[in-house]
Amino acid sequence: MHIKLSETLRREVEATVRTKLSESRIVDVYATAEEIKRHHAAERVTLDDIAVSVANLATQRGCVVQFGHNRNDSAAPQS
Repeated sequence: MHIKLSETLRREVEATVRTKLSESRIVDVYATAEEIKRHHAAERVTLDDIAVSVANLATQRGCVVQFGHNRNDSAAPQS
């Protein structure tokens, strides 16, 4: 279930995505979401809820999004 993020968290998502965009046109959704979650550990929000917001904002800004930093990547076979 997707929950509504607090105003503070939404501003953090916007600022962080803007910073990432100034560095690259590719945004790693889960790495960015994890960075934001670390700054807001006290808020009861899941990594996936933050990731959805990061992905939505990044695509609205015309970025390519990647999901390569997903927690389950360590179980993926290496080629």
